[in-house]
Amino acid sequence: MKKNKLFIIIFALLAILLFGTAALCNMCGIVVSTDTTTTSGSESSSNSTSASSASSQTTVADVVTETTVPVETTTETSAEIAGNADLTDIATLAPFFAFANDTGDKLISFYSEDGAAGFEQLNGAIGDNGKFYPIEYIKKQNSNAQDSSRAVTSNFNNMEGYIYGSPGNALTANKTYYLCNSNAINQNSLLESLGNGIIVLDAATKTQIEGIRGRGVSNAWTINEYSDGSKILVVLFAPDGNNFLMSIAIKTAEGIKFMDFPVVSDGQSAWRVDDGGKIDPKLFSILFATKTVDGLLFVVCWAGAEGESIFFLSEKADALNQLPWEIYRYWSPV
Repeated sequence: MKKNKLFIIIFALLAILLFGTAALCNMCGIVVSTDTTTTSGSESSSNSTSASSASSQTTVADVVTETTVPVETTTETSAEIAGNADLTDIATLAPFFAFANDTGDKLISFYSEDGAAGFEQLNGAIGDNGKFYPIEYIKKQNSNAQDSSRAVTSNFNNMEGYIYGSPGNALTANKTYYLCNSNAINQNSLLESLGNGIIVLDAATKTQIEGIRGRGVSNAWTINEYSDGSKILVVLFAPDGNNFLMSIAIKTAEGIKFMDFPVVSDGQSAWRVDDGGKIDPKLFSILFATKTVDGLLFVVCWAGAEGESIFFLSEKADALNQLPWEIYRYWSPV
């Protein structure tokens, strides 16, 4: 009996000592774990401690991110919006094209991937190396029995299309123009052409291109130059057997970027019927070049015997990309 009382007293003293220590530790800010789960060893314990520490650090980092980064991001976004207010947004563009009548006071549309949507809202025409012309919608014209299915001035009054007026007879007869809404393309983003005409490319730039592409250059020209120093080039590379290569390139202070047009020649024709594998730089013209968030965007017209190919080239990080619109102005035979 005495032994049982002694055991009870000892057990009570130990309990008081244990819980008293825990309470004391708790008052001092020390956590005493009462978890009796068995771990797999010291490594698991260490990992658990590390995870707990990492969790604590992550929480702190999250707080910093939430309070600091958004302020910086907002500042950068605001600056970007303010700085890019005049830049053209490619996403707002649509392929609307027209050509001018003989007197240069009217345009008629000949191509639109989007059908008739939005034609009445178009209020600007761009062409002649980046000149912007205000236009006004007049009417929709239906084709008649005299329609030759050619997009040329002699067929202007016979073909189907949307007609616009251009005050001042300022347009160039039979030339292609891009139709737009002035909200889609800010006139301030259009690059000013220096109007120097076609210039044979200098030897140093030819050598630079050969080094970049690893292929000899047969002929090359600057077909347009802009006030910001940008140059648009047409480069004809040396043939590799029947494999021919022509590139349109843009040269800026950052370097030269290319859009390639490779073909296999049959010995008589390459890019155009009966062209003999030769390139005439006079067949290329630039409707306009504009600044975008990614870089320059420009529209090329490449004429041939039976018509004119029109395409958008967009500057990317390391190359030029062609936008996915197939545009052709058919004009021959009449």
